[in-house]
This record gives sequence, C-alpha cells and structure tokens, in this order.
Amino acid sequence: MARRKKKSVDEGEVEANLIPVMNVMFLLIPALLLAMEVARFAAINVSPPKFAAQSDQKEEEKKKEEKPLNLKVFVMSDGYRVSASGQQAGADGGKAADSTKPTIPLAKPGSDLSDFDRYNYEALETKAVEYKRLFPHETVVTISAENDIPLQAIIKTMDALRGRDCTLLNAVSAGEEVPAECLFWSPIVEAGAG
Repeated sequence: MARRKKKSVDEGEVEANLIPVMNVMFLLIPALLLAMEVARFAAINVSPPKFAAQSDQKEEEKKKEEKPLNLKVFVMSDGYRVSASGQQAGADGGKAADSTKPTIPLAKPGSDLSDFDRYNYEALETKAVEYKRLFPHETVVTISAENDIPLQAIIKTMDALRGRDCTLLNAVSAGEEVPAECLFWSPIVEAGAG
C-alpha cells in the first residue's frame, strides 16, 4: 500500500478576515435605527419633591388655613377604594365606611375582558373632578394596589386621575401654566395596602 505524503502546513501568522463581520454590522445598524423609529415610547411624568429656600408669608398662611386633601386611591381586584383627608368616600352619616368594599365598583364585573379593562375609569375621573372642584390647588394623589393588579390598570388609573384632556407638554417644557383640564397630575405610587 502506498502511503500518502502529508503536505507540510506552513505554520505562520493567520490574518483574521473582518469583512464579513463588518458587513453584518453595516446592515445591523440601520435595522436597529429603523426599529427605534417604529417602536412607540410612552412617558410618565414624574417630578421630584420641590424645596424652596424662602417662601412668602401669605402663601404659608393660606396653606395653614386649607386642610390638605390627602387623596388616596387603592386599586383592588373588585374596584377602587377612594379616600380623602382620612375618610373613605361614600361614608354615610359620618360613619366609617367598610374598608374592604370598593368605593367605585368594577364597570364590567365577571366579563371576559382583560383585567385592566374591567375597571370604571370614567367614574374614577368623575370622582377626581369632584375633588378638584373642592381643592383646586391640589395636584398630588397617592396610588396603591393589591399584589395581583396588572401594571396597565395602574397606568390607566393614573391617566384617569390626571384627566383625559390633560396635556402637560407646554407646562413642563416651556414653563407655561398647568391647564385647567389637569386634575391630579403628580401621582405617588406606593407599595402595600392603602
């Protein structure tokens, strides 16, 4: 049997061919930029607490005279529990309302809709309008929810409390006055039971 002779391999430096990798990157960058243009972004306005070095005495006296609203909305699996200044809305005759029952029940209980579509956002916005008439300078609302509430329901709750016609773009970016349609546009989301 004849044996084949193995060719001797020249063991030298091997240069890496980067052209295929560069071609892939050349195609990938425009594709990612196009995807960024198509993807929708949503923003929730969150502002830090405001501190002032000096304040007018008239404003301090006015604030002392007004009781704070302390509006709290608790998102439950069977509706909303709304409380303001320590009392739950819907308390009759000065009696404490049952804290396990919702103030605003579900709009469509037992329906086949997704969890966040069952809530009565219109009734919540109506309740927010009532509170805004009584406390026109209040902008803060505290929102908390049960553990099994979907995030989309909390986002839609914030939208309802802000007001459906509220646009804060000019107020935030250009320093203009906040429109009258904006109700409670500074939400505080807290964990745990409300």
